[in-house]
Amino acid sequence: MSRITSTPRPSESQLPALPADVVSAITVLHQFVTSAQQLPPQVIVTCRNERRAFGRAALQAMSYRKVVDLFIHRFATKDDWWISEVRYKPEVSIYARFYRLHGEEDDGMVQLDERGWSELVGNAVKLTVVFTSLKFSVTA
Repeated sequence: MSRITSTPRPSESQLPALPADVVSAITVLHQFVTSAQQLPPQVIVTCRNERRAFGRAALQAMSYRKVVDLFIHRFATKDDWWISEVRYKPEVSIYARFYRLHGEEDDGMVQLDERGWSELVGNAVKLTVVFTSLKFSVTA
């Protein structure tokens, strides 16, 4: 059985000092890489031909149902509401284009589920709102 011996590590005072311009360049490079990996604070939301910017943190703080209500308020037209004797709220589907992809399955627009909303919108670059209410008429 052999004995493992450790070699003493040099103290910080014994390490060679980097020139100030090298340290500065490394710091700038680190800041650039860090900022390039972060998503912008806004998420672009489109519905039909309208585009709006929403705050990413604000959307993440809201529940999926609250976001759906917000999008209905912002984008729904009179034709999206089905009215007979009662006024029905339109149904909405939300699709996202993701920033960081993990294979082919999340490339392009992907329909979001309400579970995990906060995580999903945190990686979204663009959201598309689609009103999906089915309107039908009864003929006599």
